This record gives sequence, structure tokens and C-alpha cells, in this order.
Amino acid sequence: MESILCVDTPVQMISCTDTNGNITPMRFRFRDRNGEIITVTIDKVLSQDQDRNRVGANFSCTAEIYGTRKTFTLWYSYFAHEWRLSRLTL
Repeated sequence: MESILCVDTPVQMISCTDTNGNITPMRFRFRDRNGEIITVTIDKVLSQDQDRNRVGANFSCTAEIYGTRKTFTLWYSYFAHEWRLSRLTL
């Protein structure tokens, strides 16, 4: 578990974007400190902030990671078109 506690970890994301441009993150994966690729399926998006006047979108989500339910924040940059795992709550 300790290997994913760093903030600002880049992730590969599968998301859905509707016809209005609203993004819904669905599943992501990242490489942990041991080099293992971890895949996470998002169970629920708790909150989101997709204000188009800002530089990105925040998503507070829950999922099972390493066999334990976790709450975390994902960040999407509109300009860089990249996703990051920015916070993981223990």
C-alpha cells in the first residue's frame, strides 16, 4: 500500500465524455514504486468540479485499491490533456 501514497502520480485513464463535454472517469492504471501496473475500477464519483473557466477538473472518487476501499482525488488538466492521482485518503 505504501507504494501509492505519493501525491501527483500520473495515471492512464479510461473516461467517458458526454455530448455536453462532461467527463466521467471510469477506470485507470498506474505504475507503483515496485514497477507493477495497478488497475483501479472506479466504484463511485462522490463529487466533481468541471468548471470550464479553470485549468482542469477535480473528481473525488471511491474504489477498491489493494483489497481496501479508498477515497481519492483525480485531476484532469484541460491544457495538458493528462490525468493525475492527486490525493489518496487512508
